[in-house]
Amino acid sequence: MSVRKFACSVFIFIVPMLFVGCGGYKSPSTPPPTPTPTPTAAARFAVATSSISNIISTFAIDRQTGQLTLKDTVPTGGTESRIIVVEPSGHFAYVGNGTSNDISVFAIDTNTGRLTIQGSPVPAGNTPRFIVVGPTGNLLYVVNQQDNNISGFSINPSTGALTPLSGTVTTDEAPVALTFHPSGQFAYVANFNSSDITVYRVDSSGALGLLGAVPIRTNPTAIAMHPSGKFAYVSNLATNDVAAFSIDLASGALTPIAPAVASGDGPTSVNVDAQGRFAYVTNAIAGTVSVFAIDAASGALTRTSTVPAGNGAFALTLDVSGRFAYVANAGQSNVVTFTIDSTTGALTAAGSPVNAGAGTTSVKLIQ
Repeated sequence: MSVRKFACSVFIFIVPMLFVGCGGYKSPSTPPPTPTPTPTAAARFAVATSSISNIISTFAIDRQTGQLTLKDTVPTGGTESRIIVVEPSGHFAYVGNGTSNDISVFAIDTNTGRLTIQGSPVPAGNTPRFIVVGPTGNLLYVVNQQDNNISGFSINPSTGALTPLSGTVTTDEAPVALTFHPSGQFAYVANFNSSDITVYRVDSSGALGLLGAVPIRTNPTAIAMHPSGKFAYVSNLATNDVAAFSIDLASGALTPIAPAVASGDGPTSVNVDAQGRFAYVTNAIAGTVSVFAIDAASGALTRTSTVPAGNGAFALTLDVSGRFAYVANAGQSNVVTFTIDSTTGALTAAGSPVNAGAGTTSVKLIQ
């Protein structure tokens, strides 16, 4: 078996006019929205998806210890429910269902955190591997791995309902992740099979215009932005490392900062804390999280520690308070809580792991 086929199999196992298409970019007529100030209080609830049981588990969070307590579980209405996102107001959540090829919509009870499905799942493309709410909060972008494209939906602010937008945007081969620059002016897609990052300009309507592609190591799985907008970090599955890039703030172009830094075996996600001091990479095969210090001037990474997280550590979410981190473990079907050392960024397991259904692959927080 080739390295690419092996890496791909590991990743899959464990792991109105929006779109202008390739090349068609129109300059923004208005400046991008100013980022909302980051809250400092810990989140109240957590939600996690199960890609085998196809349920969402809702947890209450002890804001002093970070410990999770199960409150409720609901069916997703789809199959292979791998990822959940919460829109900025905290009133609605969306789940990407990888084999039923659709998106489930949920209303969130802001008092209890419980989720209620809204109608039937909305058809998406072939294998919606990743979903994300755009910078303006009113558009949902869907990365369709088998179609090699991005589709989109407008979000009804009152009901959370999704309305498909016309057209799609082409990516390279097997896109698996999408993130936006903090300015809202650029978008970046990690393409697993073609081992590159496609870069897009985002206009004031949310339309994406392809600017080009940047070669990456081998089989990128995730990409994260530094809050300053100056740096980006990409985890690479086949080479077991994370690469750092500087970002041209005018063009959005990525330039390698230094050689990639080793993580652990099977990196599947990368996150940067709100202050831009530390990066965290989950290593699904090793069952660990690697912690990296970020050089404030150059953006370069230095690995400072690695901690056990659980079998199939697939995804990590950082609390906006900077005090807690939560890891979804696909192999152990649970979520583990960690406290964060404010000086070193080091993680320490806290409390007890909580069951979240077979194949837990995503965990998100509700403020």
